[in-house]
Amino acid sequence: MTKLTDLGFSKGIIAETIVSTYDRRGNLNAAPMGVIMEDDQHLAINLFDSTKTCRNIKANRCAVVNLTNNIEVFYKTTFKDANVDNKLPEEWFKKASTVNAPKLIFADATLDVAVKNLTPIGTEKTKALLNVKLLEATEKYPQVLCRAMSQTLEAIIHATRVKTFINDKKEQSRVCKLLEMIDDCNEVVNRTAPNSSYSAVMADLIKRVDSWRKRE
Repeated sequence: MTKLTDLGFSKGIIAETIVSTYDRRGNLNAAPMGVIMEDDQHLAINLFDSTKTCRNIKANRCAVVNLTNNIEVFYKTTFKDANVDNKLPEEWFKKASTVNAPKLIFADATLDVAVKNLTPIGTEKTKALLNVKLLEATEKYPQVLCRAMSQTLEAIIHATRVKTFINDKKEQSRVCKLLEMIDDCNEVVNRTAPNSSYSAVMADLIKRVDSWRKRE
């Protein structure tokens, strides 16, 4: 039987995943989330209360944690306006078998999870402790490593912070540093994986960031 550790999870280490949920009306949502293994049966996520993921988990008490190396999924679940009509493609998902949540149909592995408890963290966050109900993993060949994957993911994360702080005059030095790091990531991606899905995502991301800067 496949275990969390077989998928690369390790206690106390943040794993980058896509967490998918339904709202009360059955509308799907998916977003990149850092997930931490608490033990062999439990995962934890620290959620901002303002996010759809947090609201949906509180409403339905469940979710699916999707593991994938598909950078387009990370990008389009981070920036919903990168999708047609600003909506995630519904054909990417189907309903999970054991929880009321959508699962990514081409994920390398999916974990159906149910809420064990929710604990407030300060005034803006909630820690969700999740019990793994079902773990499904595909059999696939080992994948070669390419720096473009990690650099593109890093740039996406930096860009979310740029979007948050770009109009805050007190945070402009931080924004400049983030923009420099995005440029560094872009240089590595275009050197190690030109004309690839990674370079395509980076090109679109750079345009998106530039559009935010023009609206300042």
